[in-house]
Amino acid sequence: MQTEIIPLCLRIMKRGQELSRTVATFIVQKILVDENGLTYICQTGERFYAVCTVLNHMVNDLVQNKKDDQRLLRHIIRCYLRLAENTKAKEALRKILPAPLKESEQEIITDETVKKWHAQLL
Repeated sequence: MQTEIIPLCLRIMKRGQELSRTVATFIVQKILVDENGLTYICQTGERFYAVCTVLNHMVNDLVQNKKDDQRLLRHIIRCYLRLAENTKAKEALRKILPAPLKESEQEIITDETVKKWHAQLL
């Protein structure tokens, strides 16, 4: 984990084009799936909040611009779910989860699988 892949992915997730954002989010998701990756990101508050801030920004961007990108949303929700598997991160997520995802019924989520994952997150 001593590479710059996470900061690079976060920059792309925040400012990249649609496909680049999806790929970068997928990479972060895959890093989180690995126990070492989850530990690395949750090891410091700074890393955890950096990832959450970008994920929050992406969710808010999808909602504000009424973008229907279920593939990107799928990866975002999976990142949040994996982060929630860490005890400290789960507590923090309750406070910093973006408002659109705090509601059980969400218009932007149309994919049935993503709806199930969203329900698990709540």
